[in-house]
Amino acid sequence: MQDIGDIKLKAVVFDWDLTLWNSWDIHLSLMNQTADVLGYPRPLPADLGKEYSRPFFQHMAWFFPGDQEKVMETYMGFYHAAVWQERRLYPGVLELLQQLKQDGYRTAILSDKRQMFGVPEFEYSNLSVAVDHAQFFADGMAAKPDPDGLQDVMRSLGVLPGECLFVGDSHRDIECAQRAGAWSGAALWASVERERVLALNPEFRWERVNDIGLTLKLNGTS
Repeated sequence: MQDIGDIKLKAVVFDWDLTLWNSWDIHLSLMNQTADVLGYPRPLPADLGKEYSRPFFQHMAWFFPGDQEKVMETYMGFYHAAVWQERRLYPGVLELLQQLKQDGYRTAILSDKRQMFGVPEFEYSNLSVAVDHAQFFADGMAAKPDPDGLQDVMRSLGVLPGECLFVGDSHRDIECAQRAGAWSGAALWASVERERVLALNPEFRWERVNDIGLTLKLNGTS
């Protein structure tokens, strides 16, 4: 793994789903409920994992072809009933982001999650005090691994690619960082495509959220 002493980081950018926010358990449940109502076979978790990093509408159409308006209406009905029952940040996420800010890092979120999901989840998470910029997906934007989104985030943070670390759980995140010229970090604590991520040889890899603070030598970590 890369020695942090070799680089001068000014910013850390995170993916959202399966990196900071646990959307996996609820998504499995919602997909099963949607399948039951619409008469589709329930998707296997392994198959969902393989297709999880697709843009959301493509992901849904892959498992539920046909009337996409009805598919989305069904899924969204279950989503709105369940998502606010608990905060879904992984343990240590809030503390990590707060320490990054205290140590002088710029922080951001770059996610291909649709704004209609991501923005309310982000607001509900109470992370806004520790995140300088949050960018979720909207029509007209390029999805990862296209580097445009990360390049936009770096411009908004006022940092160069060599001063930025992008942390994510999917191969699309790692490839995005590499194509943008930023440092890449694999968030493995909830990744559903671990082997595919590691095959891209990210500069950093972590099994736990807290391991990031250790690598970056943040104050209060040892």
